[in-house]
Amino acid sequence: MIRKVLSKLPDSAAVKDTMSYALDKAELVDGSEAKFDGTSVKDYIKLGVKKFDQVNNKFEPKTGRKQEVQAIHEVISFSAKDMITNEQALEIAMSVWKEALDLDNRKYRVAVHDKDDNGKTHVHLIWNKRDNKGEPYEQKNDYQLFEKLCHQAELKHGLEEVKNRKYLKPNMPTNPQGPNEYRLENRGIKSEKTKFKEAVTSATDKAMTAGEFLEFLDNDGFTLITNGNNAYSLEKDGVTFKASEVGASYKALKARFGDDPQFGDTLARLGVKTAPIREMGSIGGDFHDEQSSITEKRIKKSNRVLDTRFDTPNGHDFFYKGTNKKAFEYSNGKATFNTNSRMAIKAGFQKLTEKGKPQTLHLDGNDDFKRNAWLEFHMMQLDQKGYSLKGFTPTANDKAELEKLKLENPAFKKPTQENNITGSSTDFTSTNDAVSSVKGSAKEVASTTMDAAVGLLDGLVKAAVDVLTSKDTVGLQSEMLSEMRVLAAQAESKKQNAESEHHQNKRSRLQKPSPH
Repeated sequence: MIRKVLSKLPDSAAVKDTMSYALDKAELVDGSEAKFDGTSVKDYIKLGVKKFDQVNNKFEPKTGRKQEVQAIHEVISFSAKDMITNEQALEIAMSVWKEALDLDNRKYRVAVHDKDDNGKTHVHLIWNKRDNKGEPYEQKNDYQLFEKLCHQAELKHGLEEVKNRKYLKPNMPTNPQGPNEYRLENRGIKSEKTKFKEAVTSATDKAMTAGEFLEFLDNDGFTLITNGNNAYSLEKDGVTFKASEVGASYKALKARFGDDPQFGDTLARLGVKTAPIREMGSIGGDFHDEQSSITEKRIKKSNRVLDTRFDTPNGHDFFYKGTNKKAFEYSNGKATFNTNSRMAIKAGFQKLTEKGKPQTLHLDGNDDFKRNAWLEFHMMQLDQKGYSLKGFTPTANDKAELEKLKLENPAFKKPTQENNITGSSTDFTSTNDAVSSVKGSAKEVASTTMDAAVGLLDGLVKAAVDVLTSKDTVGLQSEMLSEMRVLAAQAESKKQNAESEHHQNKRSRLQKPSPH
């Protein structure tokens, strides 16, 4: 079980929008007021907002200043291995929230969402920050309380236990995942931030003092970038994080090791003032753009990583969004990287392939860069879009890692028996023609005899086999095959009805008395 705060809601409009999002898609809904049969979800949401407002307006301070946060939106998610019903998920989640938030003395709405793409059932809660007596929720560090309650619930109900809890490991830094880190982990990709956290944990396990911790990081290839007596950042392979972001601040180290009077001197001896500029590798194509066309051309912004995670002032230099840290630069059909980050490499591939003209891409750089580029190339399925990649020969371990990433990524669906009969892809045009032919034949089934139905069924099977053995193109048209399977099932049903009618007629003729 994982509890996570998703958003803090500043006003009634935000409360209404969030309730609509959570309750409209829910399998089960509940709240501080019962939902009666016949009451629509829309009306139930409207009532919830009204009840929130009644409490907040009644106890608003006399100064007229409104509280900055009126309500909280959070979620408790269960492991995909937890064999529980939606009703059980609601009951378990509510038992945690009632104890932690005194939910019986508060206005709220709750919604159960069935298994998501990762097979996890999760429960949403929107709760009023003021309780029914007007007291605002001011519990500090409730993260630890929820860790304890979730762990106890796992033991009580026989759920999958989360091992990496601060409740179980008091010395573990408390650093909740950011949105990008969370998305990467769900795709089976270990984020750069997670790698830094693991390195910090490894160093703290070996060190005896805070200063010795810095020595271990320095030996492991991390650059310490100083920003004051005890403040610093960590850099490795072109990726930089503040020490506080990965659980390595002096405050956290002091809590672990105790005060170290030599920490500042050690940091000054090992540290540098500015991050080194590293060139980790490059990706280039068999083409050369003119600089003017690159600068002037602006691809419409979309949800590409290139647009959402990076900024560029000129179409040449690409920086991590909101920072002055350069990730890569693009010039004359070549992207040169200052990092091994797969996120940056993905953005570089998007820049290189935005014209959509298949070509050969060439890798250059250190082994880690080329391996990450090879993995990202195949995870983006550029090989299926006509591109090829040269400059790196994957090992058996690299290939195994790629298959592992594909299995953990919902975008790569496992082949089923129906859509993998021959192991080949399907030509879209031939599939269209086959389905159109099948549709036309299916319309005639109703008026056919048993023999015609049998013939149609054979034709459907033959059409499906012909489609499945046609030439390879971009991918399998599963929707078309699904429609053919439906039509085949209809034909089989017609066949069985025809057989039944035939036997009934035959029986009637046999039972009919013959004339004397």
